[in-house]
Amino acid sequence: MYFDCHTHIFPPRRLAGLMRWIHRAGHDHGVPVDITPDDAVGDLRRAGAARWMNLLFPLEAGEAAELHVWGAELAERVPEITPIGGVHVDDPDPLAVVQEAVEGHGMAGLKFHPMVQRFVPWDTRLAGALDYVEARELPVYVHTGYDEWYGWHLPREGFEEMLDRRPRLPVVVPHIGFPDLEWGFGLADRFPQVYLDLTNVPGSVMFDPEGWERALATFRRGVSRHRDRVLMGTDYPAGMGSLEQIFAQLEAAELGADLLEHVMLVSTRGFFDRFGRPRP
Repeated sequence: MYFDCHTHIFPPRRLAGLMRWIHRAGHDHGVPVDITPDDAVGDLRRAGAARWMNLLFPLEAGEAAELHVWGAELAERVPEITPIGGVHVDDPDPLAVVQEAVEGHGMAGLKFHPMVQRFVPWDTRLAGALDYVEARELPVYVHTGYDEWYGWHLPREGFEEMLDRRPRLPVVVPHIGFPDLEWGFGLADRFPQVYLDLTNVPGSVMFDPEGWERALATFRRGVSRHRDRVLMGTDYPAGMGSLEQIFAQLEAAELGADLLEHVMLVSTRGFFDRFGRPRP
């Protein structure tokens, strides 16, 4: 059994596009390109996921409402899911979108992917939406890392300023800023509201044989130092392979059985106890 803070089960058309993009990366992904939402749910259940966060985010203005309706319906069918919604900077009224997401559709927080969406959550047009989730202490995911892969660099100064100005806003940092893990773990050193999502990091280290030992040493030290704020995530079905491959990558990182169990069953469960929808 484990708890998963990071999955992406999108509506069928959006999921199909995501999986085509992943398979174009060229490596043996391990997940069928034609996987369906129900397939993904079944895979997560068979792999032992007790609860998981499903992260939804719009690619264009006006898309969020449809995503939230679909995500809420999925979460009603699949009680293990806690849905996380999104908003687009070009939505005419971002605050209204977020209010409806939370109060109307049960979204438990927000996900931003600056590299794909091409805007940052601290854009002034989103200030009201961030005020709303901060007042309710709902988590906000902000993708970090893989800047070269996406061809877009996260403005770190702005991100850190947002963290400094919003101490009550729980912020999840997916991928811990890979490959700059020192910076990623350093965020947790300086900002107590930060959670570190290890999604894709162990697998990514294995794609960099030259930096293997140095990156793994940084990873092990950081996870140990912040063990109560490090979260287990898979990015399924768009992560670093099948769930079996992802678990093998975690084992290969050699965190040690006690620390790995703590992340998968204790710290991530604590995150769900605080922010997740209760299971029936």
